[in-house]
Amino acid sequence: MEKRVSVAWAMTGSGAFMPEVASLLCKLPEKSVDLFLSKAGEEVLKMYNPGFLEKGNVSHIFYDRGGGYPISGRFSIGYYHLLIVAPATSNTVAKMVYGIADTLVTTIFSQAGKAKIPVVVLPSDINEVMISDAPNGREITLYRRKVDYENILLLLKMEGVTVVDSIDSLVEYISNFGLFLLK
Repeated sequence: MEKRVSVAWAMTGSGAFMPEVASLLCKLPEKSVDLFLSKAGEEVLKMYNPGFLEKGNVSHIFYDRGGGYPISGRFSIGYYHLLIVAPATSNTVAKMVYGIADTLVTTIFSQAGKAKIPVVVLPSDINEVMISDAPNGREITLYRRKVDYENILLLLKMEGVTVVDSIDSLVEYISNFGLFLLK
């Protein structure tokens, strides 16, 4: 019998990489991940990919509704084998590196670290210049701030955390981990 890999995937409210990440999630085997959405992640995902949340491609969807996050206990008991945070906004990255666990995504990141569960992060500000498309198709250019770069460098130094710099490197990481994509 093949061992099931339990994966948690967290999405924050970044338009950068959102269409690619949503497309990637649709290529994963059905019901292979649990999805954790920040409040802004839920809003941005709906703007870029309306109907995605109704496709049933993920096992469970957990929404950030504020308050306590008892679902994070799944990390403590070893339910998950991997946490993917993609895309991760600069705000989320800053909270991660400074240990602030006040949202669903930052709380599960914290719990994954405490449980020694590997984490892979795709920061939205990984590139110095980011060109992406707004939901209306208009091209936008954003420039990474020095503070965001410094926080990514701190994230790179965190134990158990891998930072990837593109969708391709994220695909390679999760494939090597044992989560295979459908054609």
